[in-house]
Amino acid sequence: MDYLKNKKVYLSGPIEFDEGNWRETVIEKLQSHFGMSVYDPFSDPKQQWTEKIHEAKKNKDYNYMRDLAKKFVLKDLTQVNRSDVLIAYLPYKVPTIGTHTEIIKSLDNNTPTILICPQGKENLPVWYFGMADLDMMFGSWDEVFSYLSDVDKGVFSDNEKWMFVYGNI
Repeated sequence: MDYLKNKKVYLSGPIEFDEGNWRETVIEKLQSHFGMSVYDPFSDPKQQWTEKIHEAKKNKDYNYMRDLAKKFVLKDLTQVNRSDVLIAYLPYKVPTIGTHTEIIKSLDNNTPTILICPQGKENLPVWYFGMADLDMMFGSWDEVFSYLSDVDKGVFSDNEKWMFVYGNI
């Protein structure tokens, strides 16, 4: 049915301690297969500040670090607020504060929030089992894409989490 076409997805995941390039393949699939508009904070122009942040950290210039961090936190959380769907990549034992904050913001907004841990669903932080929907937790990208295919076909049209995507409100 193409329910996901032109819907905005926020692609959340570790940046500061990222463990490799998982984003390109995922973005390609979301765009080409589902026609989604992807916001990837890793490819945002604000990444130009990375060296400046490292330099400020090295020099213990906490005021400058705060000024830069406030800008990208504001931008990312605003993008979370504007998204129709959030997909959060949570590799096991990789530290990330931004991703967790984005997930909590998305859940608070009642935005469909998909969590994936490539080392298995059972390795997602236990806290999320008390916050997120079990049917939106996955252990592989194949499972996520299969689920999104069902969403795209309208399979979950009676699920209130997807009501905006389906135009039921």
